[in-house]
Amino acid sequence: MLINVLLDIPARALDAPFSYSWTRADEPAPQMGDCVLVEFGPRPALGYVVGIELWAAPDPNTKPIERVLARQVFDEKNLRLASWMASYYAAPLISCLRLFLAPALLPRLKKSAEDRYEVIMPAKARKKKADGGAGESPEGASPDETHAETAPEGAQSHPEARGVAGRAARPVAPKPERLSPEQAAALEALAPALAAEVARAFVIAGVTGSGKTEIYLQAIEQVLARGRTALTLVPEISLTPQTVERYRARFGDQVAVLHSRLTPRQRANEFERIRAGAAPVVVGARSALFAPLQDLGLIVIDEEHDGSYKQNNSPRYHAREVAEHLAALQGATLVLGSATPSLESLHAAQQGASAVLPYTKLTLKERVNGRPLPPVTVIDLTGEFESGNRSMFSAQLQQELKAVHKRGEKAMLLLNRRGFASFLLCRECGYVPHCESCSTSLSYHAAGNTLRCHQCNAILRVPDKCPECGSPYLRKFGVGTQQVEEELRRLIPDWPIVRMDRDTTTGAHAHEELLREFQELDSGVLVGTQMIAKGLDFPDVTLVGVVTADITLNLPDFRAPERTYQLLEQVAGRAGRADLPGTVIVQTYLPEESAIMAAAHHDEEQLYAQERRLRAGLQYPPYGHLCNVLLTSADKQRAADYAAELGTTLRADAALQAAGVQILGPTPCIIERAKKLWRFHLMLKSGPQTALGPLVKAALQVTKPPRGVNIAVDVDPYETM
Repeated sequence: MLINVLLDIPARALDAPFSYSWTRADEPAPQMGDCVLVEFGPRPALGYVVGIELWAAPDPNTKPIERVLARQVFDEKNLRLASWMASYYAAPLISCLRLFLAPALLPRLKKSAEDRYEVIMPAKARKKKADGGAGESPEGASPDETHAETAPEGAQSHPEARGVAGRAARPVAPKPERLSPEQAAALEALAPALAAEVARAFVIAGVTGSGKTEIYLQAIEQVLARGRTALTLVPEISLTPQTVERYRARFGDQVAVLHSRLTPRQRANEFERIRAGAAPVVVGARSALFAPLQDLGLIVIDEEHDGSYKQNNSPRYHAREVAEHLAALQGATLVLGSATPSLESLHAAQQGASAVLPYTKLTLKERVNGRPLPPVTVIDLTGEFESGNRSMFSAQLQQELKAVHKRGEKAMLLLNRRGFASFLLCRECGYVPHCESCSTSLSYHAAGNTLRCHQCNAILRVPDKCPECGSPYLRKFGVGTQQVEEELRRLIPDWPIVRMDRDTTTGAHAHEELLREFQELDSGVLVGTQMIAKGLDFPDVTLVGVVTADITLNLPDFRAPERTYQLLEQVAGRAGRADLPGTVIVQTYLPEESAIMAAAHHDEEQLYAQERRLRAGLQYPPYGHLCNVLLTSADKQRAADYAAELGTTLRADAALQAAGVQILGPTPCIIERAKKLWRFHLMLKSGPQTALGPLVKAALQVTKPPRGVNIAVDVDPYETM
């Protein structure tokens, strides 16, 4: 037999299987999905069997497989999905295949000081071997045999493994006695697809508080009743503890929770429970897409518009696109839910299909409790300044905050940035401190009186005098969450404040603890960055204030208006969710911008009609595809020279020319230097029918970057700075 082995080495030059022989008759032959030990060049290497052929004319020079280390660590559907991802996202196949594997369940190679290599088997396999059990011959043991015993502390009973699920922030709402008419209609529309086991996609566009989660839960009940399994993705597991609580309350220990805070061993325990069928319901962030669920019947992507569904390192996949292909492979129903669906999902629903699945849009216009969406008041900050108000809070926001405090209710204040002030500036010479390693200004933080780089996390003391001219007049410009907190304390000194940003949520359970602290207050304010806009349900919040609404509008990004609208609409939906009416105040310097007006009127079409025209004319998604090719190097000239060479190579590529691909650049990135690396990029643009990944991957095979220059390919990028 000729065995095709994909080496566990994520290098572009090794992105194809290598052929090895198998001639031994004393043990079963390798099968597709096995982990094997092979010799590659002068050293041993791990690999995975991705193909088997009968060998009519054996070649004596073909190296044999040394031994089989683990059986069936992935299946054929995993390989098919990984192969599509590798092609579409121009990524190494092994990087995509690794997503389906739990490292703690796999063998690994360890290099000794004497340059010798030792195979280290998973911990449970080694334990069984020591006990003389079934794992005595690890090279012949399957993962199921090697890890057969039950873990002493499963994820269902171990708080650290459960993460947020083990730290309840509030009582869980019981199953409602009846659904709203819109919820019932949505479930009725889903039922035929769930029963037919034919892949379809549904966009549930439901206003905040319309009961989308209950639809998910009851759809999962239908899937489980048919003996199938279900997967729900949430943007960030630590920011959606209430969602996890509701799943636990409804399905108990049938729920496995996967997130980045799990240790490799805890993740492996969850994988084992899922693979064994003990956890047919999985909730997690985007990587939960690759959980070993068998007979998958339903995939839910909650808050599907959220940018966290795009991975920012290789393979740079988007969960929505991968979920479409996973649903097609499994014959599953895909549900994309959001109060502010992405233009990509809305376009697919409008067309009736994406390139992969039929699409249907379901709309929920009413909150389940019948209460209206909160009114939104837009405050023009230029008028506030002209009237002599130098506070970061407009006169009306100050008035509303005092009223909420007097009534003993709760408020939320959103600021779309981090830190105390955006930068420090010398009022005499204009000097602004910059990071020595990155081309960005340093941010001022009151805690410790420090300057920090939010690219490489460098920390410096604030100078007493300007390093350039010696002036003592260094002024802090900009507004940060710490400054909002201090201003609020001056306005209402005795009101409890919970601040939630990246600086206060570094601990293992900081998100849950802060949310629980806010939940348990009789009255108080939650001050935070974008994270407080995601999926939170506090029925006693009656006021939401957006301190500065236009920061995201000023980013050099074609999605900036859409993202601004989504953020404002989402955070506005946190107010007035129960019996008490809600109020929303949005402060902005750009009150006439379409994104601001759309949020003010809870009317996405006010923005999206304009966005569709603009994007269609420019061939931007969803009316075309983009690919960002990023080049980085510590040597600026070397990076610039290779960027120019690569641009010439790509423009001369016959396949790219034939497909009508536009090649823009190269140019320096907006953040030209980060973490001591200079950054240049080229942007490729094509029509909606042309997949750029395979073309770019093929074109890059003919060029090799010089030493010290790295290439990263981002198909359908969400960030280009």
